Amino acid sequence: MMKAVMYGAGNIGRGFIGQRFFLSGYETTFIDVNADMVDAINKAGKYPIYVTRGTEYVPEWVENVKAVNGKDERAVIDTIADADILATALGVNVLPFVAPLIAKALLARKEKSGRPLNILICENMIGSNEYLHSLVAPHIPAEAKAYFEESVGFVCVSVGRTVPPTPEELKEKYPLAVCAEPYSELPVDAAGFRPVGCELPPIKELVPFSPFAFFIERKLLIHNMGHALMTYMAYLKGYGFIFEAATDGEIKYILTRALLESARALCKRHGAPLDDTLQFVEDLMVRFENKLLVDSLDRVGRDPKRKLSSGDRLVGAFKMVREQGGIPAHIAVGIAAGYLFDMASDPAAVEITDYVKANGLEKALAKYSEITAPDDVKMIRTFYDMLKNKAPFADFVEVLASMKNTH
Repeated sequence: MMKAVMYGAGNIGRGFIGQRFFLSGYETTFIDVNADMVDAINKAGKYPIYVTRGTEYVPEWVENVKAVNGKDERAVIDTIADADILATALGVNVLPFVAPLIAKALLARKEKSGRPLNILICENMIGSNEYLHSLVAPHIPAEAKAYFEESVGFVCVSVGRTVPPTPEELKEKYPLAVCAEPYSELPVDAAGFRPVGCELPPIKELVPFSPFAFFIERKLLIHNMGHALMTYMAYLKGYGFIFEAATDGEIKYILTRALLESARALCKRHGAPLDDTLQFVEDLMVRFENKLLVDSLDRVGRDPKRKLSSGDRLVGAFKMVREQGGIPAHIAVGIAAGYLFDMASDPAAVEITDYVKANGLEKALAKYSEITAPDDVKMIRTFYDMLKNKAPFADFVEVLASMKNTH
């Protein structure tokens, strides 16, 4: 049986990639530092994914799984050295800590078999392939550089499936249970696989593309942008979950137009078909409305310091629209709402809102979002003040229309 290694046994690891491996005929070994998780996987050997279909959860079982503790260096090295495919779903901040161990595993693999290895990088980051490569490369000695460059593939993956926290009643029944939406397409960067020209791994719903930047940006600057915009606006209205935001007419008005702003600019940037992207937007809005995906604002909005940064979802989309000659007024509403996200349990949110109070919005935009152009600052400032002062929605419609009509 083919062997897959899933570095990270969290929601994406178990709820998406692990299932792709199982359905494709792999035995999957999870690597995780959570000892309880590792023990539970080894004891059960399987777990359910509760897929939201219509108004009910439908369990789909993932089998042929085991796990090793990420703190057991020898076990991690041996596991990766024997794998047919490796994937990571750890979070970008964790990658620097595991890169040296991945390097050791690759060196062990070279000595043991010399077989190629492709790494599917399922991290929410533009350029994740170059980033992980840059972290591992310094730990590869000169005599192994040729193997590393020619036989180890760093493959960008666009993870589009939503895997929110699992409802407590399902976890009580099966502690390893994961909840997920039906969407399961797995776009990957065809140019990342090694050796160049090799046969791609047999993974169900793996969709290779090249050049891949469009699909990474589609996920970040449309999907993630819309998610963040809804979250920050919904927080100001006192909601707790994404589906509540998606079914609020006022938020949906801003969301729809923000998605269109970003979609048009993205297609213009990459010369991609607009109609296909608009279909993606329509499907996405239906997915946002899924009530069974009990996705909390706390989870989706967490760490606005990153999510309001220059190249990330909201500000990245805002700047892309500007770059392509458009007016990102509706996206600006989401950015303004993000600077009012003062959730007390989120240190990054507290840091940003405290900084605004002490130094003003203009300095905060420069510091956290690298937005300094007077027209951009003025646009976001307008919506920040309107949101803070709870202006009537009709005022937003009027101001947005006036901004668009200046184009």
